[in-house]
Amino acid sequence: MAGPVLLSGSDDRLLGNLFMLLQGLEEQDPGSKLYVCDFGYSPKARRFLEQLGILVPKPAFLKGFQHPWYAKAAMGEFLPPEMTQDGFVWIDADIIPVSPVADKINAVTEAMAAEECKVALCPDSADVTLGAFIAEWAERGSDIAPFSSMLDSYGVSLDKPYLNTGFMICRDARLARAWRDLVLRQSEWLLFEQNSFNCLAHAAGHGLKLLDTSVWNAHGALLDDVTLEPPSAHLIHTTSAGDRHIDGPAKLALDGGFIDLHLKLFLRQDLRDRQMGLLQRFLSRHASALYQAGLAVRPDR
Repeated sequence: MAGPVLLSGSDDRLLGNLFMLLQGLEEQDPGSKLYVCDFGYSPKARRFLEQLGILVPKPAFLKGFQHPWYAKAAMGEFLPPEMTQDGFVWIDADIIPVSPVADKINAVTEAMAAEECKVALCPDSADVTLGAFIAEWAERGSDIAPFSSMLDSYGVSLDKPYLNTGFMICRDARLARAWRDLVLRQSEWLLFEQNSFNCLAHAAGHGLKLLDTSVWNAHGALLDDVTLEPPSAHLIHTTSAGDRHIDGPAKLALDGGFIDLHLKLFLRQDLRDRQMGLLQRFLSRHASALYQAGLAVRPDR
């Protein structure tokens, strides 16, 4: 069943995690295609993703905006309008699917159309309101005043749930453009792109559909209850507060040589094993292309 296009994106820092996502989709939904937005890849990474036929170049108007969150807020501009006329689905590069998801996304999209919803995404795993989120980060000493001012200017109540943009389904090009425009006017501050989307999504009123975080974007404390066999979630998200992931460089053996990647990994062993299995199968499947692009190297060359 056809549905909205699938998008992800990153720079080299999440390239290894992107490989896990690509392999996971291939195994769970064979034949599905994920377009990858170029948030600032190195020439070698760009060459490899171009060989796969999935890389979407960064739009010219993003030149000079180096932080990847500016590019994320402009995700709706990477593909031609005719490709996103039915909307698009965003999946963060550090998410992996643990069950088939394509038909389930299509079912949500059809429900959104019937309910006249513009966007669907999940509350954050911490299950906090906008006001509680602001209070927490203010107590930590972060400058959260821009968020408070933004919410006030849009008339958004602080008792609304704080939303996580790791996974979303967007059916409204105007909302996507408004997010782009709002974020590109800002300097960098705490979670500025996600906070901006929170403001716009809640300001849209009845156009927002809330999804079950434990199913569609399991992260944080929700990871403690995730089961893989049988899968209790569709998508699990590595970035999580509360010491549930690690983040750093890794040198992986590959067909007589090696590849250097930066990886974000679950601390929970079975979830990390699932990630690494996906990564190893992806690397093995694409070893020749990885060497050809220069991402993988052999010590004698």
